[in-house]
Amino acid sequence: MCNWDRDVWLLLASRGLRSVAGGALGVVTGLYLYYYLHLSLTEVGIFFGVGAFTAPLLSLLFGRLGDKYSRKVILLLTLAFLPIATAILLITRYYPLLLLAAALGGFGTAGALASGSVGAVAAPVQTAILADKTEGMDRSMVYAVFNLVSGTASAIGALLANLSYRDAFYAALALSAISLFVVLPIKEEHKPKYRTNDDPNGNSRTMTQQIRRDLTYIKRFAIVGALNGTAQGLITPFLPIIFKMVLHVSNGVVGDIFFIGGLAAAFTSLTAPIFSRIFGLRDAIIIPRIISTIALILIPFSTTLYLAVVTYVIYVMFRVSSLAPQQALMMELVGRGSRSTVSGVNQAARLLPSATATTAAGPMLDYLPIPVPFAIAFIVNVINIALYRRFFPNPKPMRGGVTVIE
Repeated sequence: MCNWDRDVWLLLASRGLRSVAGGALGVVTGLYLYYYLHLSLTEVGIFFGVGAFTAPLLSLLFGRLGDKYSRKVILLLTLAFLPIATAILLITRYYPLLLLAAALGGFGTAGALASGSVGAVAAPVQTAILADKTEGMDRSMVYAVFNLVSGTASAIGALLANLSYRDAFYAALALSAISLFVVLPIKEEHKPKYRTNDDPNGNSRTMTQQIRRDLTYIKRFAIVGALNGTAQGLITPFLPIIFKMVLHVSNGVVGDIFFIGGLAAAFTSLTAPIFSRIFGLRDAIIIPRIISTIALILIPFSTTLYLAVVTYVIYVMFRVSSLAPQQALMMELVGRGSRSTVSGVNQAARLLPSATATTAAGPMLDYLPIPVPFAIAFIVNVINIALYRRFFPNPKPMRGGVTVIE
C-alpha cells in the first residue's frame, strides 16, 4: 500500500468521505421524509422508486461516456450529483424537486447508501479510473481496501443519525462536496480518441478480436449482474422488517444486528486478495457466494437472536468478500477502453432487476410465507454461481501484479 500512486490515495479519500455521507443519508432520509416532511408512505415509496430505477440508467449512460470521453470529467460530474441532491433535500419541500434529488442521489437502490456503496452513477467511472491507475498491481487487494474503507466509513456515517435531521444533511452535504474536490488533482490516464484496442501496433485484426471479446464479456457480466440484482432486491430492503417480525425485538436490536454485520463485512473484504491468489478471481467469487447463499436460505428460519446474528453475519461477510474479486475480474477480462462501459452495464443490469424484484417482494411478504422470496433468491443465486463458472476463465493474480489466466 505504501507504493500506491498518489491518485489512488486521492480516490480512496474521496470514496471514504462520500461513504460517510452515504451512511448518514441511508439512515435519515426516509425518516426525514416521513416524520419531518410528513409525506405519506406512498410518496416515500415513489421517492425511493425513482432513485432505484434512474440510478442504473444513469450509471449505464455515464459509464459509456466515461469510455468515450474524459473519465475524469465524467467522474467530477457524477460526484457532484450527491451534494446537489442533499442540498435539494435541505432547501425545499416541493415534491417534484424531491424526486429530482432521489434520481441524482441514487436513493432507493437496495442497501446501497447504508452499505457505503453510495453514488451508483459515479461508481462505474470511478472503478474504471482506479483500474487505469493500478496497472501491474494486485487489483483484488486495491478493491478490497476500497471496500473496507467504504464499509467502515458508512458505519461511521450512520452515527450522524444522532444529530438533528438538518445537521445530518449539512454534514452529508459538506462531506460529499469535499469528496468531489479531493479528486480534482488526479491525472487523466484514459486516451479515448486513440483507444480502440489493446494492440500497441494498432493491428486491425487484433482490434476486431478485442472488441468482440469485450462485447462478449460485457453481455455475460450483464447476465450475471441481472441475476445478482434480482436475488438482492427480493431480500435486502426487507431484512430489517423480517428480523423484527421473526425475532419480536426492538428497532434498536435490529440496528445492532446490521451494525455488527456491516463492520464484519467491511473487514472481511481484506480476505479477498488471499482468496484470489489461492483460488483465482472467478473462484474467489464463486466460493464465498456458495457460503453466503446457504446462510441466506437459513435466515427466515433463525428464530432466536443468536441464530439471526450468526446467519446474517455469515451471509453479509461472504457476500461482501466476493465483491473485490468480481470488480477485478471485470477489469482483467475487458480491454482498457471498455472498462467504464462494462462496469456501467453490470451496474445497470444489477440495479434495474433489483428495483423490480423489490416491488414484487412486497406482495409476496404480504400474502405468502416469509421463506418464499428467500427460496426464489436461493434458486437465482445458484443459477448465478453456475453461470460464473461457465462464462468466465479463472485468472490468478500473483504478487507484483502479474495475472495468470488458466
